[in-house]
Amino acid sequence: MQSLLLIVGTLLACHAIYLFIRRRMRARNLPPKYWTFDPFMNFDWIFSTALNAKKQLDLFEKYGDTYRLPRVMNPMSAIVTCNPSNVRTIMAGKDWGIEFRQAGMGQMLGSGFICNDGDEWMRSRKMLRPAFNRPNIDNFDVLEGVADNIIATIEAANGKLMHSSMHFILGIDSTEKNDGRPMDVQMFNKLWQEGLLGMGIRLLLGETFSKLFLPQARYRHVCNQLHSFIDFAIYKCKTENSDPTKKTKTMAEIVAPQAKDRADARSQLAQTMLASQDTTGVLICNTIHLLSTHPEVWAQLRKEVSSANPEFLTWDGLRSNTTIQNILSETLRLRPVFPQIGRAAIRDTFLPSGGGPDHDKPLPVPAGTFAISNTWGLHVSKEIYGSDANEWRPGRWNNFKPGNQEFVPFGAGPRACLGKEKALVEAAYLLARLVRRFESLEDRTPEWKPDASFSMKNRKGYEITFNI
Repeated sequence: MQSLLLIVGTLLACHAIYLFIRRRMRARNLPPKYWTFDPFMNFDWIFSTALNAKKQLDLFEKYGDTYRLPRVMNPMSAIVTCNPSNVRTIMAGKDWGIEFRQAGMGQMLGSGFICNDGDEWMRSRKMLRPAFNRPNIDNFDVLEGVADNIIATIEAANGKLMHSSMHFILGIDSTEKNDGRPMDVQMFNKLWQEGLLGMGIRLLLGETFSKLFLPQARYRHVCNQLHSFIDFAIYKCKTENSDPTKKTKTMAEIVAPQAKDRADARSQLAQTMLASQDTTGVLICNTIHLLSTHPEVWAQLRKEVSSANPEFLTWDGLRSNTTIQNILSETLRLRPVFPQIGRAAIRDTFLPSGGGPDHDKPLPVPAGTFAISNTWGLHVSKEIYGSDANEWRPGRWNNFKPGNQEFVPFGAGPRACLGKEKALVEAAYLLARLVRRFESLEDRTPEWKPDASFSMKNRKGYEITFNI
């Protein structure tokens, strides 16, 4: 009996040694390992890089342009990369998907282009695309009112820009109150932010842990309230006679006739609201802050705008103005609105770089591996943008023309942002209106401490003085 136990023990020991050696040999061909304090969920990495976004760049300095997050029994549960070939492959490749988001987002947002792959994703994109065609977004009527309010009050732009987004998507004017809506816009915004927090926590914990440890009743109530508001917008656009003189349609008017049912229409609209809510607001706030620290650029732009003809504040005029487009491109490079984008491998695949002893060979990636493409790290690469990559210098765009995998603020490939042109022309319009009205800016922001928990913005906001 003792001999048998000795044999079994020896076999188990040999097998353990074999697994250890095989894992170490495999690790030699994997990217550098991030030393985590939480080998189960990697929460230390998640929270530290979200709440202090500068750490994202510090880790690339330490580990190189591609590194891995290990977990118990999995030496590479996730890959973090700013390598241009890897970023492009993850964003545009057919081996990478977003279906994992459905468990955390589905209750609030339903199904659609943000959390589905395959035919459902394709159907959703097809439904939404007409809303972003130029004839439907080449209209500044609503945005003109937003700009008027901002100029009149010079206050935080978040609520004002949410009004523009809500009108474009739902066709609801935030100033109206007696049209039968189930709540006012302020309450909707409050519930929306609460819903985003609950949704984010559920994405982090996963479906099983969320059901076990998170309260469900309050989150369900918030989701139902948000759904009732969007349902009201759908009902409103279906029952009201459309104005034949209108040049454009709201997204609700475009999506509702194509949707399978009301729940499907609601899902498409809710997911679009999530995708669009921060883009223009964060871009224009970051741009104004950077301009306040570069008065010579503001003065140059003011001189151009002040002498421009009336056609300047049109789509063609704004998109063809080199100075404005350079300013926006440089801001998106140095402060991308969404600095990290996650995907999951839906089948065994490869990344172009990160493997081998020197981490410059193709990297085998098993199905289920999570990958985070970091556009911020890519955009400040000195190999691409030169020794002054960390400086905000709009003039670099006069001569620099990046490749399709070197500048990707709106993503790349089939999943690239549908609202890119809308966001850029809206930001250009607001910037032009502000620079035409105010002679100079003064930066009084105590510290630039980027928070990337959802989008790239200063954690404590900005303090800017506008001088007439």
